[in-house]
Amino acid sequence: MKSLAAFLLALCVATQPALAEDKVEEAREPVRVMVLGVYHFANPGADLNNAKVDDVLTPQRQKELAALAETLKTFKPTVVAVEASAKPPYADVGFSGFKPEDLTTERNETVQIGYRVAHVADIDRVYAIDEQPSEGEPDYFPYDRVHQQAKETGDAERLEKMSDYGSLIAAFEEQQKSQSVPELLKFWNSGEFPDVFYWDIMTIGEGEKQTGAELAAYWFMRNAKIFNKLVQVTEPGDRVILVYGSGHGAWLREIVERTPGYVLEPAMPYLHKATDALSE
Repeated sequence: MKSLAAFLLALCVATQPALAEDKVEEAREPVRVMVLGVYHFANPGADLNNAKVDDVLTPQRQKELAALAETLKTFKPTVVAVEASAKPPYADVGFSGFKPEDLTTERNETVQIGYRVAHVADIDRVYAIDEQPSEGEPDYFPYDRVHQQAKETGDAERLEKMSDYGSLIAAFEEQQKSQSVPELLKFWNSGEFPDVFYWDIMTIGEGEKQTGAELAAYWFMRNAKIFNKLVQVTEPGDRVILVYGSGHGAWLREIVERTPGYVLEPAMPYLHKATDALSE
């Protein structure tokens, strides 16, 4: 009996540090992450469906972007992360040389939103956390392989239909004629631009050649690695604005929501506030 009591006492003592660590973990402030899905301001034409974007350097668009930045500032961000690449520890060297005058010449949303917000919010922690395949890594969007197999299996027309977002792109291009940048961003953050493509494409494949499933898996891998880089550069209590192409939005939001210690901050309320500010 004495030996049993001694064992239980030793077990209790041994578990105390672990219990204390659990309490500390619970007490830590979560990292709040706002995933701001954006369209590509500079018209790079690198996506499967590409919109024609009007010039964000005009005085009106600059006024709208300034109002957006001031509104995002109210989130009290401590970190801005953007769709650009850098080596560990992922500090964005582009931001280190940023000057407000760059807003009059650089159309890229990394500069126009990411750097602008960091500047007005007096943030020096700007990270470039994009993930691109290096030597030996897979193509994260092997659409050509899927297209080739679809032609071989008679699925080319079905693939074309699931890949065609022409009507939504046309609607966005029409909205540009009358809507501000914050209003336009609502389109890309509200779910009107669906992510169903990445589920549909998993149905393309035959036998062990499953190109559609591979594309969906590699796309998830890219976003998972993006998020892992974000984890590496954040700490408890941080408040992050993540400025990324809207095609990444669904997965990034899902990952943030499902990861312990991270909380998703909805972007839509801030876009509504910026819209209201411009109408005053």
